[in-house]
Amino acid sequence: MKILMKTTIMAVALTSGTLYAGSGHSHSNEGGHGHSHTQEEVSKADIQKTANQQLMQLVENGKIDTSWSDTPILNMKKKQFHHNTEWVVSFRNKESKDKTKQTLYIFVSLYGKVTGANHTGK
Repeated sequence: MKILMKTTIMAVALTSGTLYAGSGHSHSNEGGHGHSHTQEEVSKADIQKTANQQLMQLVENGKIDTSWSDTPILNMKKKQFHHNTEWVVSFRNKESKDKTKQTLYIFVSLYGKVTGANHTGK
């Protein structure tokens, strides 16, 4: 009897999820949800703002020296990485004693999300 009860409970639990997922369920705008999963590219000004905010966050978190605080953007360009295109925003701090670390690159997706930062640009 216990086995029959457990089997019945498991069968109900496994099939109940399919009761609510009918063919009329759609995530497209035509399906009536009214929201989109597509992202729009942000403006160059937004990329600059995001990169500057990330620079300040790196300073505040002690990841880079405070001498980077007032460093202006040196260059901005889009670069292809494998299948993704990202903005590469570079800053140059000539006060850095290590010449290999005088340039900092901050990587920002086309949609405004910071994806990384380093001193190599790769």
